[in-house]
Amino acid sequence: MSLTVAQLVELPCLRRAKVLAGHSGLDRIVNSITVLEYANPTPMQKTLFESIDFWGGELILTGFCNVADDVEAQCANIRMFAAAGEVGMVLYYVGLILPRVDPRLIQLADELGFVLICMPENEPNLRYSEVIHEAMDAIVRDELNNPAFTIDLLEQMTKVPPGQQSVKTILRIASGRLRASAVVTDSEYHLLSEASWPLNQDMPWASIIQQSAAQMRGDCTWEIKGERSLWAYKAEIHPSGCGRMYLFVFSEHGKLDPLLWKQAVEGVRLSIGVWGRAHDQKDLSELVRAIILDEPIKMRRLGELYHIDVASLSDMWILRSLRGENLSPWVDEVAELSSLYTRIGLCEHYENDILIFPVGSRTLREMDEWTDALVQFCTEKQLCAKVTRCTLLQYTANAKYAYDTNRAYLEDSIKVFPRRACFTISEIEFVKECRELAAGGEEHMRRYLSLLDPILEGKDGQEIVDTLSAYLLDENSSVTQTAEHLFVHKNTVKYRLQKADNLLGFRVGDIPQSKNLLYALALRRILQRQPD
Repeated sequence: MSLTVAQLVELPCLRRAKVLAGHSGLDRIVNSITVLEYANPTPMQKTLFESIDFWGGELILTGFCNVADDVEAQCANIRMFAAAGEVGMVLYYVGLILPRVDPRLIQLADELGFVLICMPENEPNLRYSEVIHEAMDAIVRDELNNPAFTIDLLEQMTKVPPGQQSVKTILRIASGRLRASAVVTDSEYHLLSEASWPLNQDMPWASIIQQSAAQMRGDCTWEIKGERSLWAYKAEIHPSGCGRMYLFVFSEHGKLDPLLWKQAVEGVRLSIGVWGRAHDQKDLSELVRAIILDEPIKMRRLGELYHIDVASLSDMWILRSLRGENLSPWVDEVAELSSLYTRIGLCEHYENDILIFPVGSRTLREMDEWTDALVQFCTEKQLCAKVTRCTLLQYTANAKYAYDTNRAYLEDSIKVFPRRACFTISEIEFVKECRELAAGGEEHMRRYLSLLDPILEGKDGQEIVDTLSAYLLDENSSVTQTAEHLFVHKNTVKYRLQKADNLLGFRVGDIPQSKNLLYALALRRILQRQPD
């Protein structure tokens, strides 16, 4: 977790303070405390302000000393800092220097979600240093005890003004949290962006990285000795849609905490994947990744960022390549095609697959028409891919289970159901159960396969088993379709099914009696040696 404004106002130094406005911003994370006094901006002050790189998350302490009687200037300052991504403002010396908190400030702060806090009025002995020391101590202690860096970075970046959501800002936030300099390079070690710690440090990071290239092998850590010794860290990152990059961190304060470094790498990778592109482009693959990896906090943050109600994504369609080819180039066309049949909440690639999350309800006929359209699309584009429908996923953890199950057992499912143009997750789960039975060993499988022995002992045993397989696994228990599939007359199919009924002691297709028969027929197909 990270400290929010609401938690900071519970500290002893702020306990007597009052939250006057901006209550909707109380859940925002505070990463620093700063003191800023601005009067009516002169050209020089305006230049200074515009030269400062704000990246949000600061709580400002001020007494509006120079504009105590100018409400318009006070409002201008609040607008300015809210636009810069700061979380709020603590007002000092109200009743002494600042006559009162004008209602216009309160109204403006409420509109902006900018927390406005008033220290006890008419008290001359208040000091900024008490809040600075106690609040910063609490922030640092929380960072050490709860190193949830990935979520913190994501949270802070969502609050930064759009014009500042860049790789530079990502590195600035990471650098501040690590108390170390952060650098990102391309795959050839060419510097792309940097953020030094402290901010006024001027180091030739590009040269340092090039000079260290010979000793860098994969993700590594090494010490750079000299006038100022540094501990250097390198990790390869693959931000979504950005190609291979490297993250370097240089610390003058000794080694980093291993968990914090690991989370920093993931946080920077994720954030660059989301924000390291043009602001008018969306990359929703990170949200899909959070869903499939079942990372609820990250999922919620990204859902809020993209205005997607993750809880409403109860169905998932998986388009998976059978040859390992990357289907991501077809995402836009698949999304456009799917939108003709249903409302789409999310359609993105994950690894080499395409995942589609529709919203709202659909009839079975509508689902069939949509699935048929996707199958036809794959045929026209000469994509060797299969569609799997996963419906009624009540929790996001079910999406992870469905995706993992489909990936692990799709190949066997094609063996069991070779004529299926698409699958349901229930069919994939059935094949999973068969595989688990096979994993139990020969004796365990014989319990099911022996069910076919009375049939196979007869002269036409193989024909009857083939008919049962076609009838139950291929043709949805349709006599007509089974006859067409086997190129025989319908009466022949009926005869073979009746003979099987007599040999098995139950009517083929009746549930639950036929359950073990289904397992036996599926196991035969899974275990059958495929032609070279």
